[in-house]
Parts: sequence; structure tokens; C-alpha cells
Amino acid sequence: MFALAIAGYALIALNASERLTKAWKRVVLRQKESPPATKRDIEDLRQELRVLRDEVKRDIKQEFNHLYGIAARPAEELVEASDEERLRLLGRATKAQREGRYADAVDMLRSSFRPGLPLKELVALHNLIGNSYMYMGEQAKAEPHYRRVLAAAEEMGDDQTRATALGNLGIVYRERGEPDKAEEHHRKALAIDEQIGNKLGQAANLGNLGNVYGERGELDKAEEHHRKALAIHEEIGDRFGQGQDLGNLGNVYLRRTELVKAEEHYKRALAIHERIGNRLGQATQLGNLGNVYAQRGELDKAEQHHTKALSIDEKIGNRLGQATHLGNLGLVYGRRGELAKADKCFRKALGIDEELANRVGQANQLGNLGNVYRLTRELDKAEEHYKRSLEIQQQIRNRLGQAQVLGNLGGVYAERGQLAKAEGYHRAALTIDEEIGNRLGQAQNLGSLGLLRVQRGNVPEAVRYLRKAQRIFAEAGASAEAQWAQGLIEMMQRGPGGP
Repeated sequence: MFALAIAGYALIALNASERLTKAWKRVVLRQKESPPATKRDIEDLRQELRVLRDEVKRDIKQEFNHLYGIAARPAEELVEASDEERLRLLGRATKAQREGRYADAVDMLRSSFRPGLPLKELVALHNLIGNSYMYMGEQAKAEPHYRRVLAAAEEMGDDQTRATALGNLGIVYRERGEPDKAEEHHRKALAIDEQIGNKLGQAANLGNLGNVYGERGELDKAEEHHRKALAIHEEIGDRFGQGQDLGNLGNVYLRRTELVKAEEHYKRALAIHERIGNRLGQATQLGNLGNVYAQRGELDKAEQHHTKALSIDEKIGNRLGQATHLGNLGLVYGRRGELAKADKCFRKALGIDEELANRVGQANQLGNLGNVYRLTRELDKAEEHYKRSLEIQQQIRNRLGQAQVLGNLGGVYAERGQLAKAEGYHRAALTIDEEIGNRLGQAQNLGSLGLLRVQRGNVPEAVRYLRKAQRIFAEAGASAEAQWAQGLIEMMQRGPGGP
């Protein structure tokens, strides 16, 4: 999912106010218990409160930088603009973003355009509109806004904003399933940030490169880049960034099924987000921990964490997060065999995604509903939902999503006994995965093609496909999947009469 978390300036201010109020109460309570006796004691108290204030201000700045992407500087200049009407409109727009009403936010931001606006303010508006479109899953609509930011940055000779635009375009390409273009843009952005000494930008692009490699299944490279990003964030004291990097490292370990390491990193990320009062980050990491417990089979624990995450996002009005956690709860219920509950959660999530015009979320939930129907052996309904999901993935040009749904359709046809059709869909999925460099997807489809060969009685060919799948799984660090493929190979080599 889109890497930039847009929660809105109002939410940042609310979190900061709560943190400062809590800190103030702690200090006041302590002073009531032991009042200052001398002028020095009073000055020490004032200094402590000044330190608390400065710490919160620093956290506000860090959160603002991350929540608005690495283009925070122009956005801050927009916040400081003198036009009161536009400031009020921007406030309503950021509130709409915080509540997940991204289409409304776009309308309000568009209304902020005025003839003769300074170029830097235009840059900020285009960046915010682009971010809103990204959260709606409308990468094609976000791209021209980021390109306008890039053109304006080149006109102004502003290297930092140029790096920002290149980084955001990289995210567009990654979300579309074009990892080579994504990598190219993030590397260009990283080179600029290194040249101008922009540490925050360097860390952001290293993290984004890590996400590209992660989606390709190049998990060692992903880990390396996230660790480099974490080192920079630790160097500059950016706790918000540290929380993000630790969460990203947890994602790498989850993909490798190194669940102890994944849990450890998610917990460290959660502790940071709790310390800085970032409730959006808390919800994300609680959801990630829920995924760890689900993968372990600790379904009660998984449900508890996803429910907590959902509760936080409901309180802060993060509709996009609510849809994500409802989808995850549906997956937990599905694994328990509580398919009616799973269906209900997926439908609720789909309703929110439709309300938000979040095309990515709609495609995902339609796919999840297809999985429910597949489990209940309602293969016609499964096929219908997978095809609706595929249509959206094609419209938004998400090639990774297309490959996943094509593989699911191949599974439906295999279960119907339409083996030639099933093979055609798995081959189509494999072709996309090879083109975009998605190693784990390649291995999964090779494994499926191997199983189809078994059904056709061609064991030597099946073993050949499964060996390829096993090798890719092992290279990608997916040990459980590699063992699954190896187990099938050994069983086939033993034959029906083997031990």
C-alpha cells in the first residue's frame, strides 16, 4: 500500500497537545508532592517544561515531514500563507484527509488554487492532491500532480523538492507494479538527497527502495536498505522514522516467516509510536502484530490485536485503516472457518473502500470475498469476484495485483477440473511476475503449474516445476514455502509405493 501516511496537520496538533498536556500534568503532580523551595528549584522546573515543549515541537516537525512525505517543506510554507480563506480551506481539507474523505479533500484543495499563487504554494497544493489520489488508489491521477511538482522544482532550481517529486513518482510506479521504474526514480532521488546532504530524504528513499525489493521478493536487499534507513533516522534522532523502519523490517521478517524477529521489530516500532503519541502508527503496528499471530495460528491473539487497531482508527477517524483492519479480521475468521463472519468483515471493508473511492482496497476485498466463495465451493461466485477484482487491477495498472488475481482464477479452474484453462491463467500470472521481478509470485505460480502437471499424470515435469519453485523460495528466504515444495518433490520421487 501507498507509503505516505496522510493524517492531516490537525491530527498532528491534536497528538502533540495531548502529549504536552500529559507531560505537564506529570510535572505538576510531582511538584505538588514536592514543591520547589528555592529560586533554583523554580528555574529547574521552568527548564524541564521548556525541554518538554521543545521535544514535542521536534516530534511535531518529524511527524509533519513523514505524514506529508518528504515534501513537507512546501506544505509548511502553505500552512504559513497569509490568505485566511485559503488557510481555513486547507484546514478543512486536511481534516477530510484525516477522516479518509480523500475525494472531498481533493475538491477543497482544488478550490484553493488562485491566479498568481507563488510557485512554492502551487507545489504544496499539487503534492497534497497527489497524496490524496494515491490513497484513493488512483495512481494515474496522482502522477500528473507529482510531475507538476517536479517541473516546478526544476524551474525554481529547488533540489530538495525535485528529490521529493522523484521519490513520490517512484511510489506511483511501485503501486502500479512497475518496480524497475520505481527503483530508477528512488535512486535518482537518493542521489540528489546525498548530494545536498538531506538526511531525511536519504532515509525516505532508502526505505522506499527497501519496499521495492521487498515486493520483488529480494528480501536480503530489502533488509539492507531498511537497516540503512534506520541508521540514518537514529543518527538524526528521528523517532517517527525509526518506528517506520522497524515496522518495515518486521514486514521483511514476516515474509521470510521469521516470526520471532518480525514480532520483536513490530513491538519496538509500537513502543516508539506509543512514546511519541502517534496513534496512526500504533494502529498500524498492532495490525502487523495481528498478522504475526495469525500466521502462527494464534488466532485469538490475532483477533485481539486487529480489534485494538480497528478501535484506534475508529477513534481518530482513519477510514482507510478501518478498512484494512476489517479485512485482516476477515482473514482471521476465514482461517477459523467462521466464513459468515469473514464475509461480513470483507463486505464492511469493501463498503468503506467504495465510499473512499479506494480502488486498491476494493480490488483486495473483492479478491478476499472470492476466497470465501472458493472455500464454500461456490466457484461461480468466486470467479465473478476475482474477475471484478482483476478488472480494477487492470484499470489502475497494478501489475502485481493482476498477477495475484490471475493466479487465484487459475486455482478456481483447477478445482473445476478445467486444467488447460487453469494452466493458461497461471502462465499469464507467471509472465507478469517475471516481467516485474516478483520472485515469490514466480515461485507460487511455478508450484501451481507443478501441481497441475501431477493432475495430468506428468510427474517428471511436475518435479521440474517444483524444483524451480523450491529454489526461488529458498533464495528469497521463504523457508516454509521452500520446505513445502521440497516435501512434494520427495513424495513424488518416492512414488505411491514409497515409505
